[in-house]
Amino acid sequence: METILAHAQRLVYTLLSLMPSVYQQENLEAMLGLFLQAQGYPLVQVYE
Repeated sequence: METILAHAQRLVYTLLSLMPSVYQQENLEAMLGLFLQAQGYPLVQVYE
């Protein structure tokens, strides 16, 4: 039986392979990296 980590890794590699350009692949990797580094702090809200 596959673990959740194996499913997550396969999903990430599938998503990366669907990106048509290197720029989009790198952008997706950066966004996922920021998501995984999140410490649970709320985002700053700007009121206009």
